[in-house]
Amino acid sequence: MTDDIFLTLSLLLMGALLARFIASLIGIPEILVLVAVGALFGPSVLDVIDVPFDSLGAQLIFTLGVSLILFYGGLSLSLPILRGVWMSLLMLAVPGVVLTALVVGFTAHFAFDLSWDMAFLVGAVLSPTDPAILIPLFARSRLRPKVAQTVIAESAFNDPTGAALALTFAGVVLSGSHSVTGPAGNFLVDLGISTVIGVVAGVVLAAAISSDRSGIWRESAPLAVLTVVTISFFSLDTAGGSGYLGAFLAGLIVGNMEHLGLGEANMPHVQDVRHFAFNLADLVTLIVFMVLGANIPFSDLGENMLPALAVLATLMLVARPITVAVCAMPDRGARWTRNELVFLCWTRETGVVPAALVGVLAGLGIPDGDVFASVVALAIVLTLLLQALPARWLADRLGLLEPRTRPVAVKREAA
Repeated sequence: MTDDIFLTLSLLLMGALLARFIASLIGIPEILVLVAVGALFGPSVLDVIDVPFDSLGAQLIFTLGVSLILFYGGLSLSLPILRGVWMSLLMLAVPGVVLTALVVGFTAHFAFDLSWDMAFLVGAVLSPTDPAILIPLFARSRLRPKVAQTVIAESAFNDPTGAALALTFAGVVLSGSHSVTGPAGNFLVDLGISTVIGVVAGVVLAAAISSDRSGIWRESAPLAVLTVVTISFFSLDTAGGSGYLGAFLAGLIVGNMEHLGLGEANMPHVQDVRHFAFNLADLVTLIVFMVLGANIPFSDLGENMLPALAVLATLMLVARPITVAVCAMPDRGARWTRNELVFLCWTRETGVVPAALVGVLAGLGIPDGDVFASVVALAIVLTLLLQALPARWLADRLGLLEPRTRPVAVKREAA
């Protein structure tokens, strides 16, 4: 058993490195290659790795591992930069996620002939956005900072919200309840509990690694991150909240501790936390997409193809524009232009959290796992190809790129 675990882990890491190398050679998003290599290594092709979604290792990665990814997401955000678009972000992160889940779930109900609770669960799983692949594109494309920061921050905020909503609907499916007020109440309670525990965890961690007298763990800051995120995750799981949202809020507080009066953010031990969180999040992301690729149900993919395409067309062409129009357009303080809103409508990406949720739902015993795996795998591929890759071209056509800075020529005076 131990040998099998180490062999599987070695193959996953080797496949991830191979995928990263291939992606750098041919210039396509790394996530696509990770999913493809995972599928190649999986039971449907070479059958050299077998990591079922409901296995202990997969569940550990999809729960605690993704919490650490979201901790890094919160750690990377700057509150002062986001101050001008806070209303849009708040609306996109909570009402926008719910609206997306409902619109997509409506199509899923008819496309897959699912019950309403299962259909809305499909919508909830697809509702989080994950533009991590867009960050390097934004850096190279000179996209307006307000737009780039909004897209990145929206993902960081709506990932944990979407996870909480999906787990709420999963509870409805498992309990057999069909009440509307029940899921809504549970979702709000989960958000409340997650917010409280996440804020407490963030304040405690910020104090423990600060340069003040309370900084008892400043010399072991990475260990403190693992300890606090792990304890807060399982505390939230016991209390009924979302460990994903709690981890994100803790990271947000630690990343902005200087702005919140909790310590200095440029101290060496705080930078150690940033480097540690980045490397750990990168490692978990690689493994999540490899495992997703290995679990793609190719035998069911043909049967699910047309319904899945109908659901994804609704997600990209209907749900996303409606969400942006309802949640961002009314925000007068953000002063959105029409072209900026068009870019927000088209720029979304399905990534690590929906992939992880497929594994979490499988571990919970949710039926129709092939539907979730098929839809999420296709969503990752299509949103990357149709939305992520043309992002720079679209920004250029919409006039959202900053002008290139050119060196000023200095005229030499004649002697």
